[in-house]
Amino acid sequence: MIFGKGRRERELDEEIQAHFRLAEQDGHSAESARRDFGNVTLIKETARELWGWASIERLVEDMRIALRSLSRTPGTTATMILTLALGIGASTAIFSIVDGVLLRPLPYKDPGRLVAVWNRDVHERGPSKLFTPYRDFEAFQKNSRSFESIAATTWGGGFKILNRAGEATSVLAAPTSVNFFSLLGVAPAIGRTFVHEDLNRACTVVLAHKFWQSVLGGPADIAGRVLTLDNQPCTVAGVMPAAFAFYPDATSMWLLLTPDNPIVRQPDRGIGTFARLKPGVSIATAQRELQRLHIQVYEHDWRGARTEPMVYPLQQEFVWLASRNLRLTLLVLFAAVNLVLLIACVNVASLLLGRFVVRGKEFAIRTALGSGRVRLLRLLLTESLVLAAAGGVIGTLLASAALRYFRYANPVELPPGSTIAVDFPVLAFAGILALFTTLLAGFIPAWRASASDLHQALKAAGRTSSADAGRNRVTESLVVAEVTLSLLLMAGAGLMIGSVARFGSAPLGFSPEGLMTIGLSLPPSAHADEMRKLRFYDQAAQAVASIPGVESVALTASLPMRGIQGMNALVIDGRPTRNSGSKVPDVGLSSVSPGYFPVAGIQLKRGRNFNAYDRAESQPVAIINAALASRFFPGEDPLGKRVRVADAKEPDNPWLTIVGVVADEKRSTLYDEMAWVDTPTLYWPLSQHGFWDSVNLIFRAKKGQSQVAGEIQRRIQALDPGFPVGKVDSMQHILEEYLAYPRFRAALLASFSALALILAVVGLYGVLAQLVTQRRREIGIRMALGAARSDVVRMVARRGMRLAAIGIVLGLISVWGLTRLLTALLYGVSATDPATLAFATLALLAAAAVATCLPARRATRVDPMIALRYE
Repeated sequence: MIFGKGRRERELDEEIQAHFRLAEQDGHSAESARRDFGNVTLIKETARELWGWASIERLVEDMRIALRSLSRTPGTTATMILTLALGIGASTAIFSIVDGVLLRPLPYKDPGRLVAVWNRDVHERGPSKLFTPYRDFEAFQKNSRSFESIAATTWGGGFKILNRAGEATSVLAAPTSVNFFSLLGVAPAIGRTFVHEDLNRACTVVLAHKFWQSVLGGPADIAGRVLTLDNQPCTVAGVMPAAFAFYPDATSMWLLLTPDNPIVRQPDRGIGTFARLKPGVSIATAQRELQRLHIQVYEHDWRGARTEPMVYPLQQEFVWLASRNLRLTLLVLFAAVNLVLLIACVNVASLLLGRFVVRGKEFAIRTALGSGRVRLLRLLLTESLVLAAAGGVIGTLLASAALRYFRYANPVELPPGSTIAVDFPVLAFAGILALFTTLLAGFIPAWRASASDLHQALKAAGRTSSADAGRNRVTESLVVAEVTLSLLLMAGAGLMIGSVARFGSAPLGFSPEGLMTIGLSLPPSAHADEMRKLRFYDQAAQAVASIPGVESVALTASLPMRGIQGMNALVIDGRPTRNSGSKVPDVGLSSVSPGYFPVAGIQLKRGRNFNAYDRAESQPVAIINAALASRFFPGEDPLGKRVRVADAKEPDNPWLTIVGVVADEKRSTLYDEMAWVDTPTLYWPLSQHGFWDSVNLIFRAKKGQSQVAGEIQRRIQALDPGFPVGKVDSMQHILEEYLAYPRFRAALLASFSALALILAVVGLYGVLAQLVTQRRREIGIRMALGAARSDVVRMVARRGMRLAAIGIVLGLISVWGLTRLLTALLYGVSATDPATLAFATLALLAAAAVATCLPARRATRVDPMIALRYE
C-alpha cells in the first residue's frame, strides 16, 4: 500500500547500510564498498519497481517534485497557467456551443432519420428553399414509399388574434397536420396531441409549454378548455413538455389543419414538409422518389417546372433556419479559438524550454545519480501536466462563466433543441484539451532537456553552448509560428470588422434615421370584406397623422430592408408572351399607400407617385424600381407601358400602367445574411390591391419614439378594441438587429486575434530576453572592445524583427489560402483585401517592435566588467 511507503523506505535504507557494514567487516573500505555496490539511487529506483503501486507512487512523487519546482518561480508559473487557462477556457466555451448546435442529436425519437423537404427554384443560380405546395404534401403523403411518416407545419401566416378577458393578443398558431407530434415521437406533458377525430372539429390546438405557463398562468386542467382565436372557439387538446422545441421558438401553439383550413382549400399555398425515412432508405433515394411524384402532380401545369423537391437532414435545416451562416460561423470560431490555444501552447513551450535550460545542472546531477532519460522525460512531462491541469480547471470555470453570460445576453438565435451547458461531454473535451496541451507544450522542451549532455552541462558555467544554439533555434521557430498564427487571426478579424462596417454603412435607398413603424394585423373573420380592411387601414393612418408631432404617415405591405422574394413572372403588353417553359419568376410585389416613397425617403427618378385618385375603381397603375426598369426596359422609357403579373392570386389579373420609376431599396435576402439585394420590384397602390391581413404603418415624428409610441397605440386601439396593437419600433433599431449577429461574430474573432497578438508579443519578448541573458558575456566583450550602445540595440532588435518578418511572410501565404473560407461571411471586401492585410501586417510589426524594445534596452545596460566576471 502507498501508506506503507515510509516503512519500506526505512527497511531499504537499513538493508543497504547492512550491506556496507558486512563489506567493511570483510576488510573493504567504505569507499570501496560503495564503489562495488554501485549507484545507490539507481538501485533504490530498481527496488521500488518491485513494490506494489509503484506507478502511482512514482506519479505522486513526480507531482510533489513538480509542485516544488514550480513554486520556486511563481511569476513564470502563474503566467503559464493563465495563458493555458485562457486558451482552454475559450476553446471549451466555443466547443460547448458547437456541441449543442452541430453535434448533439435533436431531442426527438431516432432523430437521424428525420428530414425536411423544401422546394428548390430551378431558375435560381444560388440556393433556394421554399415551402412545398400543400398539393405536393398530399401527394407525398399518399404515394411515397420511402418514408414511415410525412407531416406538415408552417409558420408563414400563422399569426392569430387571441381574445381573452376583453384583451386581444397576437399569437403564432402554426397550422399543423394531425401526425406532426407522432412523427417526432414526443408525448405531451398534459392532455394529448392531435388525433384523427379532431379533423371533424372546427378548431383544435396543442399549446407550447412557455405560452401555457407565462400567458395562461399554467392551469393544470387546461386540456379540454376553449380559447378564442380570430373570434373562433378552439379546443385545447394538451400542452407539450417544457423541453420540447420546434422552429420557430416564438410558436405559442399548434393549430390542427382541418379540411376547412384555407391551406387545404387552396392547395397551391406553401407549407413546411417534414418526414421520417424508413430504415435503410437514403436521402438521395427519397429525393428521387419525391421529384418523380412532383412531376406527376404538375404534369400539365407549367408551374411544376419551376421547382423541384429537395430533402435535407432535419438537424442541418434547423441550424440553417436559425442563421444561414451559423454552421460556418461556428466552424470558423472554433478553428480560430483553437489557433489561440495553439499559440498559448507554443508560448508555454517556449517558457518551459527556458526554464529547463536554466535547470541544466540539476538534470545533469540527476543523470549522474542514475536517472535515465525516460525518468527525466516523465518528470518534466509531469510538470507540464500540473500546469495543464491547473489551466484546465481555471479554463473550465472561465468557460462556464462565459456560457452563463452567453445564455443571458442571447446574442444570436440558436436552433430548436440546442442545449448550451458545461456538461459531461464538454468536461471530457476540457480534459482532453488539458492532456493535449501537456504533450504539445511540454514534450519538445522535456525531450530536449532530458537529452542534455552530462559533461557539457557541468562545464558550461553560463557560457553559450551548442545546446543553447539548438534550443534557440527551437524557441525561435516557436515564435515564428506564433507570429504566423497571429497574423492569420488578425487578418480574419480585420475582414470581419471591415465587412460589418461596410454592411452597416451601405446606402439602403431610403432614410432609416427617424423613420418608425408599427404593424397592423387584422383577423380575417372580423374584417373579411376587403373594403372594410382598407377603411380600417386608412383610419389608422389618419389617427396617427393627427397626433401632434407626427410629420408624415404611410402604409406598406413590406417594410424597407425586409426581403421581397422574386416569385412572380412579368408579362409586358406588346411583347411576345413567353412560353410556359421560359416564365421566370423574378419580380417582387409590394402594396403601398400614397406618400410611401416620400415618407420612406425613396427617390422618385421618373414619373409620379401614387395619389388619392388611384382607387379601386380607377385605372390600375404601378410604379417600378430601377432594377426592374433596367432588366425589362433597357434603353427605353417604361412610363406608360402596360404590364401584368403572370402569377397573381387573381385569375384575371389586370393590366397595370407604369406611372413612375423609383430608386432601389436595398433589401435583405433569405439565403445570405451578409448581402443587400436589388430585387426587381413592382409597387401597386394599397387601395387597388389591399387584400392583406397585415400591413406596416410607417411615420416620421418630430418627437422621439418613446414620446409618441403610447399615444399611437391608444389611438389605434380606440378604432377596434378587439384589435391587438403591436409595439412601435424604429427602422434604425431594425437595422441594428440585422447588424447584431455579424457584429457579435466580428467581436469574438477580434477578441481571439487580440489575445493571439498579446501572446505572440509576450513570446517574442521572452525569446529576446533569454537571448540577452545567454549572450551577456558576448555583449560585455563587444562593449569592452568599443561597441556603441546603438550597435547592441540593433543587434537585438534585428534578431527580433527578423523573426517577426519570417512569421509575417508565412502568415501572408497562409492568409492567401485560408481566408477564402470566409467569403460567405464577408460584405464589400474580398477575402484577400490588400488594405486589411496591410493593416494587420503593420499592426503586427508595431507590436513586434514594442516587444524588442525592452530586451534591447536591457542589453545596453550590461556592465562589461560584471559580464566578464559572470563566469
